[in-house]
Amino acid sequence: MTISRMEAAVRRKYEDPAEVAGYAAIAGEGLTPFEAALIRDAFTPGQRILDVGCGGGRETVPLARLGLRVVAMDLIPAMVEAARSYAARQGVSVQTLVGDLVSLPFGDQSFDGVVMLGQVISFVPGRATRVAALRLLQGILRPGALLIMSTHNWRCHWKFWLYFAWVNRWRRLLRRLGRDSGLGDYDRWSPRINRVGSGRPVFFHMYDLEEAVADLRAAGFEIVQARARAELEAGREDLALRSRDYLLGFIARRPAGDA
Repeated sequence: MTISRMEAAVRRKYEDPAEVAGYAAIAGEGLTPFEAALIRDAFTPGQRILDVGCGGGRETVPLARLGLRVVAMDLIPAMVEAARSYAARQGVSVQTLVGDLVSLPFGDQSFDGVVMLGQVISFVPGRATRVAALRLLQGILRPGALLIMSTHNWRCHWKFWLYFAWVNRWRRLLRRLGRDSGLGDYDRWSPRINRVGSGRPVFFHMYDLEEAVADLRAAGFEIVQARARAELEAGREDLALRSRDYLLGFIARRPAGDA
C-alpha cells in the first residue's frame, strides 16, 4: 500500500459522519488530566495558539477559555465545522480553518504555541514526512515558543513487543524482495483506536519515547519534557510508570536564538 493510499484511508475514516458525530459528542469532556498537565504553565493569556487536529473542539474550547487566541485546524471540513459550532455554543471566540499538517497555510513565526494532542502526528505516513511536518510546525513558531504533543507508546504492553518483533522483520524482508507495502517499522492498521468513531480501519504509527524525541530533534526542536501520561499526572519522573502507559506527552521548544 502506497503512502498516498494510507493518507486517503486516514481521510476516509475521519470524514465518516459517525466519526465526526463521535468527536462532536465528546467535545464537552474537555481536556484530560494528562493533557491539562502538559498545557499547564505552557502559555499565557493573549498568545496565539494553533490547535492541530481540532476534531470536534474538545481541546479548542478549553484553550480559548484560558484566554488564548486559538486557531483550530483540522484536515476534515466537517470536523472544523463541528469545532466552530461547539465553540459558538460555548460562547468562546476561535478562528477555524481546514488545513493539512504536511502543508501548513501559515507564514514563519506566526504562532506563540502549537498544541497537537490526540496523537495526531501518528496519522502521518512515513518518518520523513512526519519529521517534515514537525519542521513546518517549528517554522511557524516564534523563537522560544512551545509545541505540546502526544503520541502512543508501543513499549507499554507485551502484545505490541511481540507484534512488532514479527511484523517489522516481515516487512523488512518484503522490502529486500522488492515488495514494499509502504508500511514501516511500528506502523499499524486498526479499526478502532479510541472509544468513539466509525470502526473504519486507519493507518497510524506507534512511537516510543526515544523515537519521538529523535524526530522532534531532527525537526529542530529542543526537548523540554518527555514523559508518559502517568508520569505527568503524578508530577514526577518514574520509569516504571512509563513502561506501562499507552500515551506519551512532549513539550518541545523552538530554540530562542533561532530567528
